[in-house]
Amino acid sequence: MDVYFVLSGITFVWNDEKSRINPINHDGIMKVEALKKRLEKNRPMTTITIRIPEDVIEDLKRVAPLLGFSGYQPLMRAYIGQGLRADLERLEGDTISALVASLKRHGVSDEVLQEALSEITPR
Repeated sequence: MDVYFVLSGITFVWNDEKSRINPINHDGIMKVEALKKRLEKNRPMTTITIRIPEDVIEDLKRVAPLLGFSGYQPLMRAYIGQGLRADLERLEGDTISALVASLKRHGVSDEVLQEALSEITPR
């Protein structure tokens, strides 16, 4: 089902296909579902081999219990997840910036863009 909305004479469309293509950019159900999947304890895992300096592993082993982790591997997964989420958030911001630039080129005023952005920006 397509959902259309008009803002200052510009028609926008949202649908399930767009939310599946990039669920990060859609607040609502798809983002909640993606978050629920990330929080599942029994998510499928795969084994990888990675070369890391020994001193880094020793530091991870020392820090992990101090931060409440059962070992250095869960801490490494947490660090990777944090970095990945930060990059995904940054890239989402880049997508929004590109959309704003495109709308400006199509004549949408700064006032209208600011109003629209204020509606979707977390408070």
